[in-house]
Amino acid sequence: MRSLLTLLFTLLVAGAYAQTSIGWLAPAPVANTTFGNLHPRLAMDKLNNPMVVWGDEHGKVWFAKWGGESFAAPVSLGPVSAQVFATSWAGPDIASSGDTVYVVYKEMPEETGRINIKHSYDGGKHFSIATEVDKKDEYVTRFPTVTTDEDGNPFVTYMKSNKAYTNPRYVVAKSKDMGESFLHDTTGSVMNGGNVCECSPAALVASGSAGVLLYRNNIKGLRNIWAGISTNGSTSFNNGIRIDSTEYAPDNCPASGPDGVIVGDTLYSVYMSGSSDGALVYMSKISLSSPTLITNALTGTIPGIEMQNFPRIAGIGKAAAVVWTQTAGGNNQLCLSVTNDLANGFPVHYDTVADGVMINADVAIGGGYIYVVWEDHVTRSVMYRRGVYAKKTAVAENTSVFINNNAGRNKFSVNMKDIVGCTLVDVSGHQSELDVTYPNNPAVCVMSTEEVEPGIYTVKLEDKNGKIYNARLEVKDMPAAKEPKEEKEAVKDVKAAPAKETKPTKATKTEKTEDKDGDDDKEDKDDKEDKDK
Repeated sequence: MRSLLTLLFTLLVAGAYAQTSIGWLAPAPVANTTFGNLHPRLAMDKLNNPMVVWGDEHGKVWFAKWGGESFAAPVSLGPVSAQVFATSWAGPDIASSGDTVYVVYKEMPEETGRINIKHSYDGGKHFSIATEVDKKDEYVTRFPTVTTDEDGNPFVTYMKSNKAYTNPRYVVAKSKDMGESFLHDTTGSVMNGGNVCECSPAALVASGSAGVLLYRNNIKGLRNIWAGISTNGSTSFNNGIRIDSTEYAPDNCPASGPDGVIVGDTLYSVYMSGSSDGALVYMSKISLSSPTLITNALTGTIPGIEMQNFPRIAGIGKAAAVVWTQTAGGNNQLCLSVTNDLANGFPVHYDTVADGVMINADVAIGGGYIYVVWEDHVTRSVMYRRGVYAKKTAVAENTSVFINNNAGRNKFSVNMKDIVGCTLVDVSGHQSELDVTYPNNPAVCVMSTEEVEPGIYTVKLEDKNGKIYNARLEVKDMPAAKEPKEEKEAVKDVKAAPAKETKPTKATKTEKTEDKDGDDDKEDKDDKEDKDK
C-alpha cells in the first residue's frame, strides 16, 4: 500500500484531575425541552459566536446562535414536507467559514430521501432554500457531515451503498459556488481492503490542497479507523492508511465516528477504539513525511473508567480541545482536555464538564472561550457550558498593536499582512467589528477607532488562514483643544457686534436669571402640588 502520510504520536498520559487553566461558568440549556436534544453540533461565526444545530424526535432541524450572554431562541430549518434523520450518534451537521454557515441533513425515508444542505451568508440570520447534494440515482445515502475549504466552499461527506445496503463506501461531494450546487461525488474510502462500517459516521478534514477522509472500516468484523488521502482539494482520493493499530472487533456495530483537525501539514485525529482493556479514546498525529505508524490512548487506562466514547476535537491556531464521554462506576461523565500547542500533546489533567446521563457532545474554541454542548438525558435538552481561558493558556498568538493618533485621528496599525478581520472586545465581553484597510503598505493594516468609546479593549485579529492574534488596546479621548478656541472667538465676535443687537431685554434677562437659579422650575413644581391638592 502506498501512503503519502506519516503517522506519529506524541501524547502524555492524562489523569482524572481538575484542569485549573479554565474558568467554567455554570451549565445551562441551549433551549427548553420542547425543541429536542439529538446530536448537537457546534460551529463559530466570524466574531467567534457559537452556533448550534441539532435534531428532535419529530424529524425537525433546529438552529440557535449565541446572543451575548446565552443562546437566542432556536429557529427551525425544516424541512416542511419530510422528516430528518436524527439520533444520538448521527444527525444534522454544521460548518462555517467566517459568516458563511452550512447545515446539512438527511431526509427520510432512508431508502429514497435525499441529502440536503442550506446556507447562510450572514452568520445564520437568514438561510437559503435546500440544495440537493446527492443525485437522484439508485443508491442509498446516509450520515452526511460537512466542512469547508479556505475559500468558504462546502464539502459534504456521506455513506453511499446499493439499494440492498451492500457495498457501503464513503464519498465526498464538493461545491465550487458556495453551496448553490454540487459536483458529482468521488469515493474517498479507498485502498482499505473492505467495506466501511455501516453504522459509523465519517468526517472530512480539509486544508489547502490536502483532504483527509476519516472513517471506520469493516474487514471481517475488524472495525478500525482509516484515512483516505487527497492532495488535489478532495477532487480524488488515491491513497489511504489505517491509523488505528488496535484489533477492534466489537460484538455490535459501535456507531461511533472519528474527528480531526489539521495544523500546518499535520492531521490530529481522535476516535474510539477497543482493546483488551475496553473501549478508549485514541489520538493520532499524521504528517506528510515518513511511513511510521504509532497510536495510543488519549488518557491511557484509568482505574474505575469502564468505557470512553464519542470524541470530538476543535482547534484554533496551535491550540485544541478534545471532548469525550466516559463511564465510571455506572455514571456518565463529560470530559475535556485542552492544549495551547498540539505539537506538545495534551496535559496530564482533564476537566469533568458535566455528570449525569449524556451520550453525544461537541466542542468549539474562539474569542478566549471554550464552548461545549451535549445531549442531556436528565433535562431532556441540549445543554452547554462556557469556559474562560486563563492567560497562561491563551488560545492564540499575540502580536503588537500600536496606537497612532497622527493628524488628529484615532487609529491603530499592525505590521502584518493577510489580516482579514478585526474584533474589539471590551471589559464586559461586548464585541465590535472594525474595518481593515491597507492604505499604503500591503504589510501594514490600519483600523480606525474614531467611533469607538474610550476604554481598554482586547483586539482579536484574524488572518486569511483563520489564525487569531490577540493584543491589548487602550482607546483614549480625543483632545478637545479646538473647543475653547471656538468659544473664545465667539465671545470676541459678540463684543465686536453693535450693543443694541446684543443687549438683552429685561424680560430676557429675567428668564436667564430664573433658569440659572432654578426658581422657575420651583414655581412650576409648587403650582403642580397645589393642583394635586
